[in-house]
Amino acid sequence: MPQVEPAVLGALMEAAKDAVSYEAIAIVLAAADVDTNTAVQQQRDALLAALRFRLSGTGKTQDFTGVLPGDPLGACPASLSEVTADQLEIWSAYAEAVSNPFVRGRLHHLLLAAGHGRKHDRARGAASGYLEAAPLLLAAPKRVSGLGRASECLRWAGDLALRFNQKDLQERVTEDMVALVERVLADTEDEPGIVDGLLEGLRVQGEDITDFAERAARRYAGDDVHAHVGFLKLLRREVAPGSRRTDIETAIVEALLDAAEADFNAGFRRHLLLTQAATEARNWGLSELRERAEMAMQNTDPDSLGWTRLRRGLVLPRALFNGARAHIDTAAGLRDALWRTAADVHPAMREPADDERAQEGLLRIPRTRINTAGPVQVTPPVDADDNHAVALQVFAMDVLGHLTAHQLDHIHERFAPDEAELITALAHDTVLPEPRARTLAHAFGYFWLEEFDAAACIALPQAEQILRQLLRPRVPMVSAPKGQTPGTVDQLGGLIRNMRAAGFPADWSRALELLLVDPDRGMNLRNDVCHGLIDTPPKHHVALILQAALYLLSYAHGHRTLAQPAGAQEGE
Repeated sequence: MPQVEPAVLGALMEAAKDAVSYEAIAIVLAAADVDTNTAVQQQRDALLAALRFRLSGTGKTQDFTGVLPGDPLGACPASLSEVTADQLEIWSAYAEAVSNPFVRGRLHHLLLAAGHGRKHDRARGAASGYLEAAPLLLAAPKRVSGLGRASECLRWAGDLALRFNQKDLQERVTEDMVALVERVLADTEDEPGIVDGLLEGLRVQGEDITDFAERAARRYAGDDVHAHVGFLKLLRREVAPGSRRTDIETAIVEALLDAAEADFNAGFRRHLLLTQAATEARNWGLSELRERAEMAMQNTDPDSLGWTRLRRGLVLPRALFNGARAHIDTAAGLRDALWRTAADVHPAMREPADDERAQEGLLRIPRTRINTAGPVQVTPPVDADDNHAVALQVFAMDVLGHLTAHQLDHIHERFAPDEAELITALAHDTVLPEPRARTLAHAFGYFWLEEFDAAACIALPQAEQILRQLLRPRVPMVSAPKGQTPGTVDQLGGLIRNMRAAGFPADWSRALELLLVDPDRGMNLRNDVCHGLIDTPPKHHVALILQAALYLLSYAHGHRTLAQPAGAQEGE
């Protein structure tokens, strides 16, 4: 074993005086003015490495890791496996020589983790050091930091005493923890995190913490709702199932609701409290409280969340508009020009490539969205489309809407169609007879008058009716009544889901789903417009609604041909 250098030992003890962290001791020791001969330098470096290891976890999961990159004191072993045999011998020598229990506990603990020396001796040395260090840390000038570090030392000592069956040390740990909990609960300034850590330590030692948890819940009831709820949950875990546990669960949810309602303008914090309250009430079967939370959430809108919205207008290259305009210029007539607006859905809507590597990296990270309508989970299931891919599809449709609006305006400039000309271009004997064609013509007229509300409200039912008539001979849409259950007719969502079976391309059925009826990640225009959930829709969104009607009509007029329906036989 190496001979302890008096200069290094003195510098170490001076650095440890009144210190409340190993990092602070390391900084002072590194700057100490001592001789720089080889033995002194080796011992100081070994001690600096010991002081700068970080202890994480509890019980058998405890581990020491090196400091984070960029540490101002320079290189340090990344793990105990990198510590040399000479350094371990230096730690062992100083563990017997130092008088400061805070440092002694750390050195014995490191040696125990590294497997150097007799385990029970190392465990006892570490636990005793931590126990003796706790009152010194509580008396340190930096009161708050010392209190936090003292509670950590007691937990470390308790873990070691429990693992190595040191009964006398366990009793001392329990007594000191109880005394510290009493002290912290009696102080009006101490943080709830200290109590929480100590109660967890007592629980690990097998102590009944019910009374302390109740007192802590009352102590922090008016200060911090999250601390209050945390102690109530700790209390819930300690009591047996039954009426008392239900009372505690009710108190938890009511505390969250009361905190949310105390300040209606709390923004996103209020939303999080209501979401947590609704989730807990659902999990515990508290239906009345869940309904109260849901009703409160219904009064929450995105503008009340307190976010700052940063928006930048979409600026598309002029060449895209020129290409869209040229496509209309080559049309032979009005009807051909109308069909050309729905010539193709954006390529982003097509079936994804088989090569999964095309979207590796950050773009593949699962995404969730804030749900401002209630506590229902909005994260899609595992087998759902990738959130980012869907977001790209919606963005692609938004871009397409600007180009379509430009094309419709150019049709008006070029043909200046009156109502009769529009009816002639749109009408079809089966899917859009003349009276309905006149109604859809009015939607185009309102669009060109920039009455977008009227255009959207008129066009949406006509698009649904056109799709219904197209599907009628190809897929079932009506279910017969069964007993007391009445029959049903597919609405727009069901019709769109049947498009593939009827032979429509998958890309356009997906586009219509996102455009009209997907409430989670799509535009949901049919529901938002028809149920009055949005103000006037923007021009390019109304253009997409008109485009959808034209796309469906193009099949009726023979401009496109449907594929064989799923399950149909040749010649049917």
